[in-house]
Amino acid sequence: MDIRLSGFLYSRSINENDIRASVTAQREKDVVSLWGKIADWFLGTKVEAAKVALFRLAHADTLAQQLTSFSELKRYVAPARQDLLTWQISDNDPPVFQIGDFEILCHAVTENTMANLPPFDLDDRARLLCSMHYDGQNVVSEYHYFAAQSLAFTERTPDAVRAAQERFLSLNPNLLRAVKLIGLDQNDVKGDFARDMSLTVERMVSQMTEDEDTTVRAARNAESLSIFATNSKRVPDPSMSHSDVALDPALLESTRAAIRFVRESSARADAILQTLTERIKVGQLREANSVYAVFAERYPGNARRVAGIVPIKVFHHYWMGHLDYDHLGDQRVTTWQTQNPKWEDDGVKALLGGTLDTWAEQALTEIRRTAV
Repeated sequence: MDIRLSGFLYSRSINENDIRASVTAQREKDVVSLWGKIADWFLGTKVEAAKVALFRLAHADTLAQQLTSFSELKRYVAPARQDLLTWQISDNDPPVFQIGDFEILCHAVTENTMANLPPFDLDDRARLLCSMHYDGQNVVSEYHYFAAQSLAFTERTPDAVRAAQERFLSLNPNLLRAVKLIGLDQNDVKGDFARDMSLTVERMVSQMTEDEDTTVRAARNAESLSIFATNSKRVPDPSMSHSDVALDPALLESTRAAIRFVRESSARADAILQTLTERIKVGQLREANSVYAVFAERYPGNARRVAGIVPIKVFHHYWMGHLDYDHLGDQRVTTWQTQNPKWEDDGVKALLGGTLDTWAEQALTEIRRTAV
């Protein structure tokens, strides 16, 4: 496995032995050779600088130092090989920088991380964004799929998908934190920063993939991520504690039993959603909240995806069930939803805060009083 570097006149690359030597070296000077320096001068490549950046990445003491070195290393890699250097992020596993087949564990974020980061320019931010993978999927090219899968096909209107995308980012703190670390949360009132990010990503992805459809999607996703990350500064962090939710012992055990033998992530989500749906159908919203709390403690990454679907479950299986005898029930709900465009976000926050039952009852009261 070779990683080709950008340059002119001749092609240069770092092979697996170079990577292993750079990662395991004890001193920076051990990865630099005199011939390599001379070759760089004459061939216009950055082999030795890339080896040093890789050494610094592997031996950094802080996440800020790692991001600085990773960003520098990305600058030296040819566009067609950028996908060999990735930043792997998950809510279930520690984040890592992956260089080919080698993984370098990321240091934890501290209160000093942001202050110690270099002033990334648009190209640096775009390269880092393009390197991000969330649960194995490339963020900038696949983000539009992340949240859409939580919506039924008939619900996938442009506004609903966009709202689901923003909610997905707010409910996945590791991804949101990574996006903020590279400075995507700096959009302005006119939207110039988000558009500039979009154009920069568009140029880079076009060079990397030479695929027009992927390029267009990536540019749109980059702009959306910048807008969503900026908006997240204006709302409370939804990652609330579940400690205030009362846990019934029998319910606790039945919930654990429902997920104990389920290993696949998607199957776990399906299993817990089935349990939640059953509780919501019979009006046991507090119990549903307890079920979610148990699941969230065990599978935080999966739980955040599930949280985004719960308000829809309340809508279909609780509100509509109580409005069966109201011939204007459908119209009342539709009107109320139009008047309360953030109702799904409010429902998610209530679930995370342990007050799903209170939110659902208050909303139902408002729906019944809605004039049509």
